Amino acid sequence: MEIFIAVIGALLVIIGLLGTFIPMLPGTPVSYAGLLLLLLIPGCTLTWKFFLVWGIIVVVLQILNYFIPIWGVNKFGGTKYGQWGSVLGVIVGLFAGPLGIIVGPFVGAVLGELLGGMNFDKSLRAGFGSFVGTFVGMVLGIIVAAVLMFYYFKEVFSIFF
Repeated sequence: MEIFIAVIGALLVIIGLLGTFIPMLPGTPVSYAGLLLLLLIPGCTLTWKFFLVWGIIVVVLQILNYFIPIWGVNKFGGTKYGQWGSVLGVIVGLFAGPLGIIVGPFVGAVLGELLGGMNFDKSLRAGFGSFVGTFVGMVLGIIVAAVLMFYYFKEVFSIFF
């Protein structure tokens, strides 16, 4: 039974890492769920503190992924219009396929700024800021999912080998 749990956990951490690239999959929570399965395997040496800390990191990252594009809009001179456009772009992008999660916030920020009366150059700059924010969030997700995968396989190898 332990091997079955370990295989399911391995699949989850791998799918979680892939989910940081694929918009419709919540990458880091899936990776964390795989890690949590280790608690069902006798011999797991990871502590509750470890799981709590990484659980908090995963939750915070999930929340930040919605706000980092807004931060990018601000850093690149955008206004509230670009921020709202970026948020709407994230939401629409979720339904537009893998490229939509990257293009959606950019287009939303540009359109928001244009509707708010910004000139085209400044609107593009705000859109680029949203893109940078989205990219930063994606990179953070990849890092967290990769670290969770590392700890998962490290623990599995120490349990079984």
